[in-house]
Amino acid sequence: MSTLGQVAAAAVLAATLAALLRLAARLRARTRPDHVEIAHALMGAGMTAMHLPAGAPPTAWVVLFAALALWLGALALRVRRPSYLHHVIGSLAMIYMTIAPRTGHAGHSALLVPSGHHHHANGPAMAVSAHAPGYAIPLLAWLFAVYCLLSAGFAGTDALRHRDRRKKLSSAVELVLSAGMAHMFLSTL
Repeated sequence: MSTLGQVAAAAVLAATLAALLRLAARLRARTRPDHVEIAHALMGAGMTAMHLPAGAPPTAWVVLFAALALWLGALALRVRRPSYLHHVIGSLAMIYMTIAPRTGHAGHSALLVPSGHHHHANGPAMAVSAHAPGYAIPLLAWLFAVYCLLSAGFAGTDALRHRDRRKKLSSAVELVLSAGMAHMFLSTL
């Protein structure tokens, strides 16, 4: 993982912990958590798991994010607040990020991608693996990446604009998660 990838993973982990602490504080106070807190906690946990070598199986994340998208979609139809629709799009992006990366196999359509340096008896050599990088539908991945970058920009302006600490924190978490998701899409394209 690159240095930028490590920084992004650490920032996502910190934002996830902040979201989980906010959610736990709401539950401890016996107040109903907001959909934003639930979405941030789940998306942050999913993104953190994607950075780990071993985590929950992809099917579990797909089911979890599909349920989140359906729940928030139903709320969006009933309440008609843009933040519900925003988190539906985020849930769909998480599903796409989980199921659409190509794994590629050696063959005519696979690209040869450097996979690291190895030392042999005759000196250093570069190992090459035959994997097709990217996503199954690159245009969709680009749309999600651009959406996430715009979302990060709006969240950043919200964080600067709000005076309330809780709203600032929520905007900061949104900024980090959106920027992290954009980074994950762009680094795989």
